[in-house]
Amino acid sequence: MTSSKTASKLSVPTTVILDFYDSYTRNLLVLFRQLASIHEASWDTDGWEDRVVVINVDSVSWLEFTQEVIPNVSCIILGPGPGSPHQTSDFSWTNRLIQEFGGEIPILGVCLGHQGLASAFGGKVVKAPSPRHGQVTKVEHSSHLLFGGIPSPFDAVQFNSLEVSEDSIPESLEVTAWAATPCGHKSVMGLRHRSQPLWGVQFHPESISSTYGAHLLSNFLQMAISHLASRPRSFDQALPIPRHIISLSTSYRRGRPNLIPDVPSVPSTFLPSKYRWEQRSFELGSGGGRTPQEVFEGFVKGSSPLGEIWLDSARATSEPQFSHVLVPQLTWSYSRATNSFAVATSPHISPNIVNIKAPQTFISVLAKTQGVLKRATNVMDSSLPSVPVGFVGSLSYEMNKVTLPQHEPPAEPECRTDSEFAFVSTALSYSHEMGTWRATALVRLPSSASSPATDQEEYAVGSTFGIDDSAYKSWSAVVQTYFASPRTFVETETPRLGLSLHTKLVPDLSHSAYIDAIERARTLIRAGESYELCLTNRFRTSLPEEVATSPYQLYLSLRAHNPARYSAFVHLPLSALSILSSSPERFIRIDKHGQAEMQPIKGTVRRSEDPVEDQRRKAALEANEKERAENLMIVDLSRNDLLGFCEVDSVQVPKLIQAETVQTVHQLVTSITGTLSSALSPFEAVGRAFPPGSMTGAPKVRSVKLLEELEGNRPRGIYSGALGYVAVDGATDFAVVIRTLIIEKNSESTFLCSPFEFACVTELTLGAGGAITHLSEAESEWEEVLVKKDAVVSQL
Repeated sequence: MTSSKTASKLSVPTTVILDFYDSYTRNLLVLFRQLASIHEASWDTDGWEDRVVVINVDSVSWLEFTQEVIPNVSCIILGPGPGSPHQTSDFSWTNRLIQEFGGEIPILGVCLGHQGLASAFGGKVVKAPSPRHGQVTKVEHSSHLLFGGIPSPFDAVQFNSLEVSEDSIPESLEVTAWAATPCGHKSVMGLRHRSQPLWGVQFHPESISSTYGAHLLSNFLQMAISHLASRPRSFDQALPIPRHIISLSTSYRRGRPNLIPDVPSVPSTFLPSKYRWEQRSFELGSGGGRTPQEVFEGFVKGSSPLGEIWLDSARATSEPQFSHVLVPQLTWSYSRATNSFAVATSPHISPNIVNIKAPQTFISVLAKTQGVLKRATNVMDSSLPSVPVGFVGSLSYEMNKVTLPQHEPPAEPECRTDSEFAFVSTALSYSHEMGTWRATALVRLPSSASSPATDQEEYAVGSTFGIDDSAYKSWSAVVQTYFASPRTFVETETPRLGLSLHTKLVPDLSHSAYIDAIERARTLIRAGESYELCLTNRFRTSLPEEVATSPYQLYLSLRAHNPARYSAFVHLPLSALSILSSSPERFIRIDKHGQAEMQPIKGTVRRSEDPVEDQRRKAALEANEKERAENLMIVDLSRNDLLGFCEVDSVQVPKLIQAETVQTVHQLVTSITGTLSSALSPFEAVGRAFPPGSMTGAPKVRSVKLLEELEGNRPRGIYSGALGYVAVDGATDFAVVIRTLIIEKNSESTFLCSPFEFACVTELTLGAGGAITHLSEAESEWEEVLVKKDAVVSQL
């Protein structure tokens, strides 16, 4: 029986939030979570997630929406988005929704939705005299019920270049809120319909830096309930939304099947149930004081024709640090052009080509494979810190064509490798905090199957993963002998290679071309096509063959002069690829318990050798309105990304826009955290968040399209993609690929069209870029690019 206390509470009405390919819409769910903290109203928030759903406007047709959605919901929120409500391509059928159902169903418009409310009744949406993106505005209001209990003025964040023209507002609409602009103009911040249950706000109440967002939502929902009480509909507004509507959700929903990947059940080929594994570890103590560099050079480097990997935590942080030296057991090399991946186990055996059939993707294959391995592996001591025994590799930026919706690539006649992952079965890991070593191996147990595996099974998931018990015993003996032997390593001075990279690197976009791209980006932003565009440039030079085939000395020079949290050396000779990372930026980390964290960096300034000037620059960076706005835009985007696969209650921002100092620059960093569903693969989470928002801008989908054009349809490659690992136990850590040297055959390479055959010059490339907003100054943005480039190569 329901208690009187519970009965007196308001139930959250069934609500559909329409997403217009924005990068902030899911953040509105956080406001629903916060309703319980509103003292002016008493909300029963139990089960609210079953009564609120975010769906993409293009996921249903107008007919489906009117027949399947409208009869089952109490109110609708029209979310933000790029473009203009005057364009059907931007606003879809939503004008029709307002006109035909605005008198029946309560609707709240946010940003684009607010503008659409005006345009549906004849109002005009025009360019704002003062665009506002990621900036906090003082909003005043008329004390209308939507703003009940909210002081005037209050702080709210704007992301808009367009606004409703006050002169064009029809008699049926009333202005309820406004804001003064720097040029003395008053901008319309709120509207309501005089006789219908329609309201709109130009600002973003869901932003992390907006105030009273939950109050505003509470007021809207109370008005919606009052309206529905006066005009009752033929359904219970407190009942859960029907399952077929929830199935359209773009967000993770607790207690329900995983609705995120549009992938069918995994094919039998990828279910090697006859295999079982154990993850075994043993301690090696201090190893006689051996350093990661010493162990890498003495035990790993050159030991396998497949290559070598050093995940090198080269810079101290506030977190426990580990360095890992690894030897690939096999490699997976994926090409979007053929939608297939090559599995290589030896230079003497032709790689096996595995074709992927839609709707499977390379990421879903990786996810299912890791999931099978996790379920079939017994971790002998689960109390130990996770290590990267599993998949280690990279996703190129162009993998966005796999991960993002509504994104059609330009014609790409050549084949390229778009993702490279090595599978690692053995690892030597060093704890910087404890000064100790640990060895870990994935051991394949004897098969209980009565029939042999097919070739596809062998290559895709089966017996090629892990080492057998005999190999484990041999490996363990060799490891222990090495660590017990006398040290012979002598660390030498950082090599001077005489490559003059600082002067030899040539940009893809010249100074004038980049300045022109910046101005075109600003024009697009002022037109409302994007809030922020992360424009990039790549610098390149050819390399002497001896450096191209053995780039380790170059990496040692890089790590000596620019150590970073995500320093790494990845050398995969069969793929003609080397990655020399000095990235300071975390893309996403997920521990084995599903705790996720993203740490975008936006805002960078060069350090000074003068301590006083250095501190002045740091303080100026922290106070810079443009740099803080850039960071805030990516913070809200990252929150939205996490809400695509994390529980709403779990998404938090423990560190917001704080200055961090590294070897060569000061930078603004934010930390966003969340908790994954236990049933959700970390590879799926990485795919849902990819590409890193700090390398695209916002909204992500529209910005990626615009950046392709601004950058001349040149592929970025691994730069601005992700580098890291997903371990068998689910532990995941990926860096954003910035401040990183890439050595590979040039982009005309035809890998996978003719596997492992190259007829191209080996190039070294280095990417650098910056976020462009309407406040950007072209020459300053070019200088920032040079600062980032020089931070990597000036001392090499």
